[in-house]
Amino acid sequence: MSDVQGTQRRPFWSTAPELPQEVFEAWRKPDRAISPVAIVATVDPDGTPRTAPFGSLCAVTPRLLRLCSWHDHDTYANLCRDGRVSVALVSPDVAVSIRGRARVVREHMEHDEQFGALEVDVEEVKNDMVYRIVIESGITIHAKDKYKPWYEAAMAELEDMG
Repeated sequence: MSDVQGTQRRPFWSTAPELPQEVFEAWRKPDRAISPVAIVATVDPDGTPRTAPFGSLCAVTPRLLRLCSWHDHDTYANLCRDGRVSVALVSPDVAVSIRGRARVVREHMEHDEQFGALEVDVEEVKNDMVYRIVIESGITIHAKDKYKPWYEAAMAELEDMG
């Protein structure tokens, strides 16, 4: 397939019922990494949209995402009240929006009881990539040295949940 100038491009897909392989691999998070960052969108009680970046979000399967959140965070409160969620990923050559339903699977995480673990059942993945551009980098973060053990423990617990 080529565009009007003859440049080769990958086949385009619009939506999928689960994470395509390249998206799944981007969120598998080797070595319990906290990047790439996901932008999680929820709905406040008054209907106002709310977004927040999450480094803890990881893909468990192509149909299941998992993250941890502080109990006092707006996102946690919104997901406990109304599980509708949209998650965006912008990473090298990947731009997707995931629509799904979230639920609390561990109200108090073992390593920090002020945090809960949530899972998102993937309902639809929408391709937001435009074939005429190249995404060279995504949003990445790293923990400050004194918090690295905390993040490693959080990611290990999410990973070990099965």
